[in-house]
Amino acid sequence: MSQVNVITVKIPSELKKEMKQVKVNWSEFIRDSIQKKIEEQKIRAASTKIDEVRTRNKPVPTEELVSWIREDRER
Repeated sequence: MSQVNVITVKIPSELKKEMKQVKVNWSEFIRDSIQKKIEEQKIRAASTKIDEVRTRNKPVPTEELVSWIREDRER
């Protein structure tokens, strides 16, 4: 099993009371939420890098693309 760390979150008393009324495993919910946010950020960063690469590259004319496809089919 991997090492587990503890984090503490401060919330208003009213929110804590409301949480007790809801049948949810809050630890699991928070872990899942953190993991989803990390995945979103990784996707956003990758998308930004892809956009940067696209702006550096010149667009390829359609005729050239068609030519490449035909060459590949002939092989």
